[in-house]
Amino acid sequence: MRAAILLALVTIPALLLQTTILPLIAIGNATPDLLLIICVYLGLHLHSIAGAVGAFALGYLQDTFSGGTIGLNAFAMCLVFTVVYLTSRRLWVDNAVSKIVVVFLASLLKTTVILMLVALFVSVKGLGQSMLGYLIPEALLAAVFTPAVFALLARTQVLTVTEEE
Repeated sequence: MRAAILLALVTIPALLLQTTILPLIAIGNATPDLLLIICVYLGLHLHSIAGAVGAFALGYLQDTFSGGTIGLNAFAMCLVFTVVYLTSRRLWVDNAVSKIVVVFLASLLKTTVILMLVALFVSVKGLGQSMLGYLIPEALLAAVFTPAVFALLARTQVLTVTEEE
């Protein structure tokens, strides 16, 4: 229970930053997806139903606050969690560089999946070109923010373990 509370205490400020301050300092249309970084952290470190529920909740929160179509980010976050979870079971993803690469690839996956779903269900002219213009910059920004967010999340995990003992 403490882990969920500490995760919420990290997620809420990340959501507020992502929806208020970070769009003001965006590079083009690209902003770092802090909730995606948290989702990747869950996929790497929380191999349980709680991690999957957390990934869904992150996506649903992002859908709710972004004002877009409800369910797109929730689906994409669940997919990212599943892929990261399955990858971390097969590959050793424990050093900083591999975590950054995983977040970069997860950002590409999430944006591509959302692009495909929007293209499948909604007819928007020029959607592919506009999305491709910030696909790589957004993934790079997420990769840049990864060490700081992972360090904060690791600190909350240490607090949870020391309180339980």
